[in-house]
Order: sequence, then structure tokens, then C-alpha cells
Amino acid sequence: MTIYDELLSLLIQHDNYIITTHVNPDADAIGSVLVMHRILKHIEKKSRIINYSATPHYLEFLDTGNEIEKYRAAIHDEAIINAGAIITLDFNRPGRLSKMSAAFDKSTAVKICIDHHQDPSDVYNYVFDDTGWCATGHFLFNFIKQTRVVPLEYQYAEPLYAAIMTDTGSFRFERVTPEIHRIAAELLEAGVVPNYVHGKIYDQNSIGKLHLLGQAMETMQLLGENDGLGVIVIRQNQFIESGTKEDDTEGFINMMMSISSVKIGMKFLELKEGFKVSLRSKGSIPVHLLAGMYGGGGHRNASGIRVANNTLDEKYDEMIQTALTFLKEHENESEI
Repeated sequence: MTIYDELLSLLIQHDNYIITTHVNPDADAIGSVLVMHRILKHIEKKSRIINYSATPHYLEFLDTGNEIEKYRAAIHDEAIINAGAIITLDFNRPGRLSKMSAAFDKSTAVKICIDHHQDPSDVYNYVFDDTGWCATGHFLFNFIKQTRVVPLEYQYAEPLYAAIMTDTGSFRFERVTPEIHRIAAELLEAGVVPNYVHGKIYDQNSIGKLHLLGQAMETMQLLGENDGLGVIVIRQNQFIESGTKEDDTEGFINMMMSISSVKIGMKFLELKEGFKVSLRSKGSIPVHLLAGMYGGGGHRNASGIRVANNTLDEKYDEMIQTALTFLKEHENESEI
């Protein structure tokens, strides 16, 4: 029995599902929860998508039927606690559910993880997690093709394409293989229009976002002996002044990574409570190990840290020094 057959057998066993993804969801997260929800509805299972964060405006086109509910403790905790099964997609540690994790922890539901990041938590009853998948959507495509649980129709193909396209950096990251291009071709054959999806995700900027980008780039510092560490900082007051939100900073760090000398990029994002750090690297520099020093994680070349109990200013200097030491130890891996 393949892992895909195992998952299908598991899905058939239960009737009442809650589906969710991580805070501040990206296209892989949103695309994946929608595809799983639609699969479960197709096989006549009761299913609800409950996400802690609102869907970013540039991904709302994927959810035209308003299938995704934004978490409200008073409304949703009972449903989460009493679910027959909970499926988490595109993350593997309950802490990424933020305050929704309390209801998750209390629930006696069968807990299923579908993901492609390192080091899944041991709280799950079943884990389908492989870093070889370029996206969670990659796994779900294989699941559909291998089990034929649903036909590869447009309602599945469009969110899968959005998931895979974004998590591969528009098909330019190292995880892109001939197989991924063949998958993309099948999704196009199912009706996906590439420039429509790309335009919806990347061409919906506001003038406020561009102002915020300019301010972020003005904070940029290149640190280390060879300017190998790039750092930008975005403060809460800048969101207020520009009329933007946290998800508007998506992609800012990639612009810094275009600088030839930068081997590791850090984007510090001040939150109302604590702060967040996005990490990127070139070559084989394992920034997920750097993230792990502060309780974060992710992929080798793209990871993140979320700190709730300290302010950005309290930890900034320490984290910069840690990153500089880490870069010195791994700088030779930047071209591998």
C-alpha cells in the first residue's frame, strides 16, 4: 500500500473533519486546504476549513465560494474539540496555529499532518511529510493522480497550480524538477491559465505596499566581512502609516537576496505581540538550523522564526550576532 492509498483509507474511516493551516497563510497553505476540503466533500464527508488568519486579499480568488472560515474561539472551539479528525496542511507543529492551538490540543480527534517541512511534531496520529515534495500541493496532486479519488478538474487544478507555482518561486527554485514541469502541464490541461493565476497573486499591489517596500529597503544593512548577511526591518507604525498588513511584506526578502554578495537574508517584522523573522539563503546554507536555534524551522533555504515573549529590540542584536557566526561557519556552502 502506498502512502496515498494509506491516506485515502484513513479519510474514508472518519466523517467529521476540521481542516486548517498555519498563521499568515501563503498560496500553498490556502490552495492545499481548499483542495482537501473539496476532496472530502466529493466523497461525502462533513468538512470545515477553519484558519486562524484571514485569507490574504491576493488569494481570495481561490476561495470564491467562501469555503474558508476565520477562527473565532467562541464559534469554533467546540467544533474543533469535537471533530472526528483534524487535518493540518503545510505545517507540522501546532504552535503555528497561534491561539487556536489550545482547542487543537484539547481535541481528542484523530490528528493528521500533511506537509513538506522538516521535523514534524510527535502530537499527530498520522504524518504524511516529505521534504522532497516541492509544496504541500505537490503531495495532493500525487494523491489525486495515484488514488483517482477525484477527477483532476479545474476546481482542484487551480489551487494546486497556485500552491506549486509560489512555493517553487515561479518554477525557479532548486526543488523544481522535470516532474514538476510535467505536473504544471497537466494542471494547464485541466484549464489553469498561468498568467491569470500569476497576475492575481503578484500583480495586486497597492501604492501603500510599494511605499512600505521603499521604507523597508531603506533600512537594509549588509553585514559581515563580505556583506554576506542582508537585513531589513519593518515596524508596526509603518503598517499604520502605509495602510498595509503583514502579508503585504511577502516577497520583500527576495529582492534583498538578488544582491550578489548576500548569502543569508533576514527580514525582521515587528508584530503587535513579539516579532517574526523570515530567513532565506543561497546554495546549501541550512537556514532552517539557524531558525531552529530560536524555536523556528522550515526549509533549508527558506525558514522562519516567531518570537512572542520578547520585543524585536530586545533580541535584535543577539540574533544578528548569531546569524553572523552561523554565516561564517557555512559561507562556503553558498555555491553548493
